[in-house]
Amino acid sequence: MNRLGTNYGGWYVPSDMKIDETSVVYSGGVGEDISFDLLLQSKYNCKVYLIDPTSRAKKHYDEVKQYYENNALLTNTTFSGDIQNDYHSCIKSLTPNFDNFKFLNLGIWKGKEELKFYKQTNDQYVSQSLVENMFGKDYDIVNVDSIKNIMEKEGNEKIDLLKLDIEGAEIEAVNQMLNDKIYPKYLLIEFDLLLKNKDPYDKTKKLISRLILEENYTILKNDNLNITFVRNIYTS
Repeated sequence: MNRLGTNYGGWYVPSDMKIDETSVVYSGGVGEDISFDLLLQSKYNCKVYLIDPTSRAKKHYDEVKQYYENNALLTNTTFSGDIQNDYHSCIKSLTPNFDNFKFLNLGIWKGKEELKFYKQTNDQYVSQSLVENMFGKDYDIVNVDSIKNIMEKEGNEKIDLLKLDIEGAEIEAVNQMLNDKIYPKYLLIEFDLLLKNKDPYDKTKKLISRLILEENYTILKNDNLNITFVRNIYTS
């Protein structure tokens, strides 16, 4: 297994991962750390969709794009926001192809609607949640949609890798995706409901059991409930 990204935003993936220039990656919940996405795109030249409804995430994406346009090796660009200490060192030598990136200002959920997106009580932190009582009481209203609907709109027939760090919404989003018979080869999911002790009904355990027992996924790495799965049967 290889780890791609910062200490905060990185993920474990197989060293022999079957990803290339024909592959489609959906990265849900990117905030102000897209180190994993930049490393993945630079290494495999895949198409990466960054999916996040926060204005700070879009601003960060625009700043990173400008950073590379200005030649990252020669500039001392300072990104706005809550930036990790190892961010610059992690991304400065990369050569990502921004023609293969697309930012979608959208939340991932189980269908198309407008929902409350709850903020953290400390406004330094970028992460927000569609799940009530996950963070504070203040919220924005954001557009959300299912993975199936996003794929149809973007013209994607398959997803090769799906990464989700969506602060508790992963349960609804992934169950709906499986109901829609969409099976990415690789799944990288942070199980925030359980991680933050907000899962009294064992939804996380039930979803993981479904993935393994019913949908042919195997756990490759469990990094403090940041779990990397691979599907043993790949149907494109």
